[in-house]
Amino acid sequence: MPARASQFVAAAWIVVSALVAGPAVAAERPSVETLFTRERDVLIGPKIDRFDYQSFDASTGRLFVAEMSVGKLLVFDTNNHTIAAELDGFPKITGVLAVPELRKVYVSVPGSGIRPSLSVALGMVGIGKGDGQVAILDSRSLRELARLPAGVFPDGLAYDPDHRKIFVTDEFGKSLTVIDGVTDQTVARIDVGGQVGNVQYDEATKRVYAPVQSTDELVAVDPASYQVVARYKLTGGKHPHGLAIAPGAAVGFVACDEDDRLLAVALDTGRIQSRLSIAHDPDVLALDAASHRLYVAGESGELSILDIENAAAPKLIATLAAGDGAHTVAVDPQTHRVFLPLRDVGGNAVLRILRPRA
Repeated sequence: MPARASQFVAAAWIVVSALVAGPAVAAERPSVETLFTRERDVLIGPKIDRFDYQSFDASTGRLFVAEMSVGKLLVFDTNNHTIAAELDGFPKITGVLAVPELRKVYVSVPGSGIRPSLSVALGMVGIGKGDGQVAILDSRSLRELARLPAGVFPDGLAYDPDHRKIFVTDEFGKSLTVIDGVTDQTVARIDVGGQVGNVQYDEATKRVYAPVQSTDELVAVDPASYQVVARYKLTGGKHPHGLAIAPGAAVGFVACDEDDRLLAVALDTGRIQSRLSIAHDPDVLALDAASHRLYVAGESGELSILDIENAAAPKLIATLAAGDGAHTVAVDPQTHRVFLPLRDVGGNAVLRILRPRA
């Protein structure tokens, strides 16, 4: 289970009880400097407990970073290496997604404190709808446009450009929330039958995909009818959470955090085409299509780099030590720079910017 979720689970079950083995140690890895040049470390502020998802807006050069534990959204200008803004007013933040076509940013806000923890606990046992929200911001002015209910524990986000819909995973609510990208209204809630991880839209198959952690499946959703149209058993993977999709190849990369496996899945048939060992406790995936690179960041602080030129048969280039808490990664598809927020470097939170050597 990803650490961001486990923090809520621990608090949630403490509340529920009142009402009614340690992590594996990964082998030491070579530093990321073996394959990357460290362009710079940008000081963000004092150390924090946890970052979460990031989203890069290629139309503005802005990188949006969820500072989960302090409930802030960092807006970083990658063109001049400065912090453009640091937005607060969020109890906690997990997912973030910039959609340049809509000029909007979507932020998953699960909440913080005793009441949200109780809400999560009740939602997990099916007797509550949760207090989670999705905040919608104007990507240029950063003004908040709307805030919508999003279930028990909103997390990952994906955009379907064909229907102009946003799909939001509700991890413990076992469902997807669907938002109209034009009207900023909730239009559907889709039961996926288990605790859900990340979510992505595939242009090739015209389907939305999400790994279901508690059943070790990948579900396919028709974004027009809001129906689950296929369930693929992820044989050889335990507790699938992270997901990325190879553009134009109809192949999904599913990261499983209980056995440190990456599965390459044919999205039209569900066939497992490849299985690879990757970073310990994998969490966030980022894809650089032009360079044929897939990055998998682990809760262990490791970063796996894979060659996905042949999407059905990815090749592991290396798994490297990226830094304490480096479980989230983002890529600038034009410059190929890699962004790693680190929660504590000498008492400070920093954004580490890396440039591939080749």
